[in-house]
Amino acid sequence: MLPLSRRLTYSWNMLKLVPKIDPPLKEKVRQRVKRMARPEGLLQCNRCGGRTIMTAINSVSIVNGRKTGGTVLAKDVCADCYLHGVHSPMLPELQHIK
Repeated sequence: MLPLSRRLTYSWNMLKLVPKIDPPLKEKVRQRVKRMARPEGLLQCNRCGGRTIMTAINSVSIVNGRKTGGTVLAKDVCADCYLHGVHSPMLPELQHIK
């Protein structure tokens, strides 16, 4: 049997560059929102540009009209990304004091 380097042969005339296409309208809007200047203190997702925040809590019960108990699954994450299965935290990372 031939060595792997001899079995894999490429024809360079078959490789072609694909022209760049414009992003779809939804992606254009997402890029525009991400480029906009944020007011001080406004939370905005760095991935999609969304401004909706959510906290997911499991096993919550209602006692005397108040929610009690439960396990926090995701706290302060982007709701739009969470619906698509991506965990994108909205709060900024805390920097260590040097």
